[in-house]
Amino acid sequence: MSVQQPSTCIILAGGLGTRLRSVVADRPKCLAPVGDRSFLEIQIATLAHAGVDSVVLSLGYLAEQVIAALVGAAPPIPVRYVVERELLGTGGAVAHVLDTLGLDEVLVANGDTYLSGDLSPMAPTLDRKVGELFRMAVVEVPDRVRFGGVQCNANDRVVGFLDKGGVGPGRINAGFYRLCRAALPAVGSGAYSLESNVLPQLVREQNVTARPIDGQFIDIGVPADYQRFCTMQAGAK
Repeated sequence: MSVQQPSTCIILAGGLGTRLRSVVADRPKCLAPVGDRSFLEIQIATLAHAGVDSVVLSLGYLAEQVIAALVGAAPPIPVRYVVERELLGTGGAVAHVLDTLGLDEVLVANGDTYLSGDLSPMAPTLDRKVGELFRMAVVEVPDRVRFGGVQCNANDRVVGFLDKGGVGPGRINAGFYRLCRAALPAVGSGAYSLESNVLPQLVREQNVTARPIDGQFIDIGVPADYQRFCTMQAGAK
C-alpha cells in the first residue's frame, strides 16, 4: 500500500502466549521460529513491503528477549520499543504506546497474526468528520469456527459481532486496525481489551468501519496454525 501519514504501526507483542507455550516455551510467541527467521521478523518485513515506514513494539513478557533478537536482525524499517511494567491488555497497551510517544493516529497489528495482500484500504487517515475513529481489516474465511464474525452494513460500518463457533464461511476480524487516541479511554484507565471492551462501545456509537482485505490470514496462536504457517513459509521459498 502507499501509506499516508501517519504510517507508524504498533505491534502488540507483550502477551504471555499461553496457547502456544507447548511449542515455544522458552521465548515469547512473537519470536516463534519460522525457518531461519522469527515470526516477528516476517511480520515486520511484510508491513514494510506494504508501505509502513516505522514500527513500535509494545512489549511486556520477556521483553528483553525481543529487543535482543532484533538487534542483530537488521529490520528493514526503524523499530522502537515501549515496555509495559504490568499487563495492560490490548487496549491498554495501545494507549500506553500512544501516550508514551505522543502519537495520535496509528496502525495496530496483533503480534500473533499474519496478514498479507493489498493493505491499501487501511492507508488513508481516518475520516473523523463522519465519526470514523476505528478502522478494522476483515477477511473472508472458509470456516469461522475458531473466530468471531463481523457484521457490516452496506456502507461498511460495523454493526455487530457474531460469537465464535459458527460453521461455514464468513467475515472475521483480521487483527489489523487503524485507530486514533480518541477511540480509547482516558489516561489511567488500566488494563482493558480492544476487542472486548473498546470495540463494542465504538460499534454502538457507529464509530467503526471495516475494510475487506484479499490476502493470506493466519493466527499462529495455536500450535496447529503455527505449524501450518511454518509449512506455508517453507513452500514459498
